[in-house]
Amino acid sequence: MTALASFAFGPFLLLPGQQLLLDNREPVRIGRRALDLLTVLVRRHGELVSKEELLAEAWPGLRVEEGNLKVNIAALRRVLGEAAGPPRYIATVVGRGYRFVAPVRTPQAPGPARDILGRDEMIASVVRDLERARLVTIVGPGGVGKTRVAVAVAAALGGKLVDLTGEHHASRIPVAVESVRETSNEKNLLVLDGCEHLVGAVASHADHVLASTRTVTLLATSREPLCIRGERVRRLGALGLPPRSERLSACEALAFPAVQLFVERAIEACGTFGLDDTNATGVAEICHRLDGLPLAIERVAAHVGAWGVAGTLERIDRRSHLSECALTATVEASYALLSPDEQAILRRLSGFAGAFTLQAARAIGGDGPGPSEVVEGIAALVAKSLLSAESRSGEMHYRMTHLVRAYVLGETAPR
Repeated sequence: MTALASFAFGPFLLLPGQQLLLDNREPVRIGRRALDLLTVLVRRHGELVSKEELLAEAWPGLRVEEGNLKVNIAALRRVLGEAAGPPRYIATVVGRGYRFVAPVRTPQAPGPARDILGRDEMIASVVRDLERARLVTIVGPGGVGKTRVAVAVAAALGGKLVDLTGEHHASRIPVAVESVRETSNEKNLLVLDGCEHLVGAVASHADHVLASTRTVTLLATSREPLCIRGERVRRLGALGLPPRSERLSACEALAFPAVQLFVERAIEACGTFGLDDTNATGVAEICHRLDGLPLAIERVAAHVGAWGVAGTLERIDRRSHLSECALTATVEASYALLSPDEQAILRRLSGFAGAFTLQAARAIGGDGPGPSEVVEGIAALVAKSLLSAESRSGEMHYRMTHLVRAYVLGETAPR
């Protein structure tokens, strides 16, 4: 197996022939048992791998003393340069096993797609959906990673992607459908990427395709569903975030995809960046302020080398960093697609710093839409991924992301 792991001071690469390429140095020879152990730990990075599992992987079919495992783990730590202090790569879970705690990514074939941290379950779900339905729409806010998930699904199923993000009409769809239609009974996957600004036209074309063909299957990405018969909607949420804590360790933070992505992109932009127990809480808070959105995390992480973790967090608090590095253009495009009443409702709701109820939203006064229109407007904003909705104790609670709220507050500020 070949695997690539990124961590505080650079990458290491597992090579054939029991060699380890460490931090761009000459390859280091490594014992076969130690290599087997490292391979298992890297494959399951962030997870606890029990001693029994490790023994079974490295010594299949043999009864081996636990001391052999300890000796090989110690050898791995020496090769990786582990020193005294908190573990950077292999953490011991006393009495149970070991956990690989550095962020890991697997090399892909050449192409535009990058690794998609924390999305394996979603990709698998969409693949299963397409086995049962002829139209699946991945829905979520701008920057959440809809296109990357769709590209991964298309790669798995051999689909063709039609990028609609720069189109002003949907005339390309029939041409694209014809290009993938075949006379066989096999399904042919067509990915319609970036449908939100053409949602009505795309829905009409998609409905026609499904009615007039048997062999074409559609996967769409949009900030709102197409709302046609037979559509199966998958909402793509933010990357997993660690719980907010004043004493979050690097090991704990790296168990969550949002932090893993931040660290990877920070290392790519600044090779000297390292996650440790002194800055893990700050990095986690940055990911929280960016709502776990991959695009925002990537853009902000690229600047952490210049400002440091504390400085980056300070700029986010002032909202200046959001406008410079995050998703202003994406939110602006979503805002522009709203009706005047929906824009007015969103501006009113930006007064809530956290979650709010429908009753609280209706109670907000002001010119424009009345209470009943506010209820309808909130439903539309949820559908268009500008508000999130969650049921708590039988009552719906709504929340605007930090990024959307920062943009709307900027729109309402005196100029």
